[in-house]
Amino acid sequence: MAVEKRVLLARPHAFIVNQMRPFLLEAGYTPVGAQSLDHLAQELSGSFHGAIISTAVSSTVNADAATVFRLVREKLPRLPIIFAGMADAATMKLSAERAVKALVSTPTVASPQDMRMASGADRSSTFLVLRKEDLMPGGSQEAALRALRTLFG
Repeated sequence: MAVEKRVLLARPHAFIVNQMRPFLLEAGYTPVGAQSLDHLAQELSGSFHGAIISTAVSSTVNADAATVFRLVREKLPRLPIIFAGMADAATMKLSAERAVKALVSTPTVASPQDMRMASGADRSSTFLVLRKEDLMPGGSQEAALRALRTLFG
């Protein structure tokens, strides 16, 4: 029997629920969504292959991306993380860097096309940013699938 590959939707937004969930299922991962900050803290006692944090203004988890990132890092310090949103690539990269800057001194933030991980690379300081466009069928979706599988394993 195959091991279930669970991914935590640590700061879900409508985009993540509607677009990301089918994308994750297609990639072979089971999404588990946090309903609130307390629920997120409870879920973090479980086992996950990675977490996805929305950079959107609103979420069912009433905390910003940096606060959610901090909570995830406190509970699961080595968990690979993806930042997802609908902004342009430069804004997404900046949002991810801001969210992690207090805890990660030299983060690597990459788009699916730029995602390169050497064997044994530190997944705790490498962050993938996914935009809505990256999930659309075609070349960008294939790159996003490869990057997701590379980061989450």
